[in-house]
Amino acid sequence: FRNLNFSAGTTETFHMFYFKHLRRRLRLFPDEYFYHHIMARNYFEECKPIDLQDLHQNDVVVMSCPFSGTGGIPKNFYAILQRCSDLEIPVMIDMAYINLTDLKEINLDYDCIETVTTSLSKYFPVENLRIGMRMERTEYDDPMVAYNQNNYVNLDSVKVGHLLIEKFDSKWLVKKYRPIQHKQCLELGVNASESVIFGIDNKGLFDEYNRGGEQNRLCFSRVWDGRVHA
Repeated sequence: FRNLNFSAGTTETFHMFYFKHLRRRLRLFPDEYFYHHIMARNYFEECKPIDLQDLHQNDVVVMSCPFSGTGGIPKNFYAILQRCSDLEIPVMIDMAYINLTDLKEINLDYDCIETVTTSLSKYFPVENLRIGMRMERTEYDDPMVAYNQNNYVNLDSVKVGHLLIEKFDSKWLVKKYRPIQHKQCLELGVNASESVIFGIDNKGLFDEYNRGGEQNRLCFSRVWDGRVHA
C-alpha cells in the first residue's frame, strides 16, 4: 500500500471509498462502527450483513480490524478476505484501533483490499485535530489525492501527529491501561477485549450496550479520563 495520503481522521477516507463504490451492494457487520451504517442508510440502495456464503461480485465490503464490535480480529476475517479476492470484491479495512491492542500480526496480503486507513484519534486526545492516513494499493485520482499532491492539508495537525509518535511508542497505552482494564472487567464480570479500552459481555449482563452483534461492548475510556463518572 504505497500510495499514502493525509486524511482528516479515518472518516474522510471512508466517504472517499464509498463515493467510488456507490453502485455496489454494501456489506457490513451489524455491530460495525455507526458511521458506516449511516452511509448505508443514506446513500446505498442496498446493504446487507457480511455473510461468507452470500458474497457476490457486485458487493463492496468494509471491515474494521481490530473490529469495532469486539476490539479483536473480526469473525471469519481471513476467509472473508479470501472470498472477496476470489470474486474481486473491493474491501476497505479500518484500523483505527490498531494501537489499542497488542496484536502481533494482521495479514493484509489479499488482493481484494484496496484501502487501509488509520488515525491517531483513538490513541491520543487529538480527535478534534483529525490526524489520519489513507493507504491504497493503487492510486485512484480523487479529491484527496489532488489536495495532498498540492500540499493542501492541515499542516498543524501533521506536526502534532509527528511530535506525538516521536515521543510515544506504539504500545504505551496498552502497557499503561491493560492492568486497569483487567481489574475493571473482573469487577464487572465481563471479558477483557484485545483492545485495551473495551470489556466484552457475553452473558447478557449489559444489554443496554448492545450494538447489534452477539455480544455487548463496554467502553471504559471516558470513565478513565474523567469525562464520564462510573
